[in-house]
This record gives sequence, C-alpha cells and structure tokens, in this order.
Amino acid sequence: MKKSDTLAVLILAAGTSSRLGEPKQLLKLNGKTLILLAVQKALKFSDNVIVVLGAKSQIIKKEIEQLPIKIIINLNYREGMGSSISFGVSQLSTAKKVIIMLCDQPLIPLLHFKKLIEKSTKYDDTIICSEYKNQYAVPTIFPYKYFSDLINLKGDMGAKKLLLDYLVKSVILADNVAIDIDTKEDWKGLI
Repeated sequence: MKKSDTLAVLILAAGTSSRLGEPKQLLKLNGKTLILLAVQKALKFSDNVIVVLGAKSQIIKKEIEQLPIKIIINLNYREGMGSSISFGVSQLSTAKKVIIMLCDQPLIPLLHFKKLIEKSTKYDDTIICSEYKNQYAVPTIFPYKYFSDLINLKGDMGAKKLLLDYLVKSVILADNVAIDIDTKEDWKGLI
C-alpha cells in the first residue's frame, strides 16, 4: 500500500479505560498490545503518525516509543475524547488531511483504511467516515478545512457531531470487525 504524503494519522489512546478496569491500550491480541497493533497499522499508510496518550502514559509509551511516530501527552485527558482530538489536531503542522482512529478497534482491516483513503482522494474536500451499525463513526478522514472545527472540540464531545453537521461520504465497515473494546465482555468476545 502506497503511503500518503499529505495524510496524518491521529491515534486516540488517552482514555482511562474505566469500564474495562485496566488500560485497554495494553491488552494483548496475538501477542501484541492494542496500541502497538494500531501504530503498526497506521505506519503502513502514513509516515506522519501521532499518538495521543493521557492516562498511564508512561507505561503505554514504552510499548511504542521505539517506532517512528510522534507521541504527545494530553494532560487534560480526563475531559474526554474531544479534548484529545483538539490537542492532537493542534499539533499537526504539514498535513492536508487527518485520519482519526482509535486504538481499541484492532479488527479493522488495513483494506478498510485503504478504501477510506481512496475515497478521500476522489472526494478531496469531503469528510470520509466509516459506517457501521447504521451510524457514521471513526476511523474518519477530515480534510484541512475541518481542522479548526476539530480543534474547537471540548470535553467528551468527539468528532461525531461534525459527521452529523456536515455532508460526508462513508465507507461501509462490517459490524463484526467494528468492535470497540470498552468492557471485559467486549474483550472476552474478541479473544
């Protein structure tokens, strides 16, 4: 897969995993932590990968610090996902687009990211999101013109509001690979 020169990847991994009871970033699937799997996947389509850490950042950082990525720590991570998106996007300097992804969706195949990128190339100025379980969600590609909207996000309000406020194009993602690991039950269903 050819890497994009203009696309940055923002991996959100700052949360406290309160519903799970342990850092989900460090759960292991096939011998690799979820954070490592997410970063390795992102590096297949971009050299501009930024990981936003927060809770337990010092331990989680050790899993990925040897990779060619930028790690940033959101000191306001307790405010929620909007705060991490805002902080992460504010750190982008040269990107013309950003794909926002989570570290707790390890089953999303590389092919899905490829389809998002291809559609984004075709509809250059449009938000390209994933669609599963009859809703728009991440991973999502935002063109530069939406960066200020992303930077203005606050608290626990993620980017979903933008997916509802603006015209978007979507790429269908099968429900069985669109699993978020939020609880012990989610994790048990995966392993």
